[in-house]
Amino acid sequence: MSGLPGVTDDAILDAAFAPALSLVVGVPDDLHPEWLPVVTAATAEERIAAALARWTLDFTGLVPQFFGEFCSRLLDVRLGRAVGNLALIYVVRGRDDEVVVWMGWDPRQFREPRFWDRFPAAVRIFLQTVHAGFSHPDGISGGLAQVGEMNTYAEWAEEPDGLVDWDEEQEIASTRLLVITSNGTNLLYCLSPDLPTGTIALVYEGDIDPQPFGASIDALMLRPLED
Repeated sequence: MSGLPGVTDDAILDAAFAPALSLVVGVPDDLHPEWLPVVTAATAEERIAAALARWTLDFTGLVPQFFGEFCSRLLDVRLGRAVGNLALIYVVRGRDDEVVVWMGWDPRQFREPRFWDRFPAAVRIFLQTVHAGFSHPDGISGGLAQVGEMNTYAEWAEEPDGLVDWDEEQEIASTRLLVITSNGTNLLYCLSPDLPTGTIALVYEGDIDPQPFGASIDALMLRPLED
């Protein structure tokens, strides 16, 4: 793994497309202590190694295709701040050599979301100890949303008490589907106490399609890296 010449601060921020995101220089007072080796490393290769050393084998085994491509395409890991929250910024070479950014949110932000027992054990450990969300800079899409952004389908639709038409027609109520990520548009990935453990519902325009959790998240995260 090596840094790519020309991946400047501006290129990272342009790829993030997040006006509230800034890169952080130095060691801020509120830095997670376990991120110190990342922040103080002298080279991109050392920053990458220090960041990935904290990833758990259980989680990387859940998304093996993504993790293999991710590691081979990582260009750098930087420290950033978005809406006041610190995060590690993973800078990746995507399709057609475009720069793609994932945010690894500070695990100290973790708060147990609803339907916690429906999260696979590997994901629970990752969210509690590695990153309290690993997503594109919108905080929701492309991986695992920030735990504070994991809302029910009803809340996502701005009807927190439930969608009457939906709840009358669907097998799973809108208040019992927790959106944990999306593809960046209208395909939502939801957990529910009304689904078997290890299953995630792909919800699109009123259709609920239960799928294996690991394979679905693996494919979602891999998509920006596929040539």
